[in-house]
Amino acid sequence: MTDRLRAMQRVLKVQTQLHRLAQWKLTGLERQADTLNSRQQHLLRFLDEEGSYTALFGEALMRRLRGIGEDKAKVLAAKREQADQTIEESRRLGRMQNMVDDLGDEARVEADRDDLRDILELLNHRRNASPR
Repeated sequence: MTDRLRAMQRVLKVQTQLHRLAQWKLTGLERQADTLNSRQQHLLRFLDEEGSYTALFGEALMRRLRGIGEDKAKVLAAKREQADQTIEESRRLGRMQNMVDDLGDEARVEADRDDLRDILELLNHRRNASPR
């Protein structure tokens, strides 16, 4: 039982690392989305404040805004997908934790049962060895 418990604990550690990795990926995608939003806001403020440059750089700015919008769409789609994967990793981690907890409980019960059996055998041995 203890070998099985140790094996499940190793699997639990791997599952924990996979969950952590999924969270890190999601955080990275959130950072990318924030960066793209700030770039977009910066360009929009520039267009609003510097009307004289709009005629000169308007086409380039619009291409840049369109590119940022496309990048944002890709990042948001990846973020949704990663959020789903993170939720699934959380579920797997929870199931694995429950399995390890159950195996730990079974191992403790088995150890207690073995200890009780040893005590009863010792008492029985003493009773048989004592003179009457």
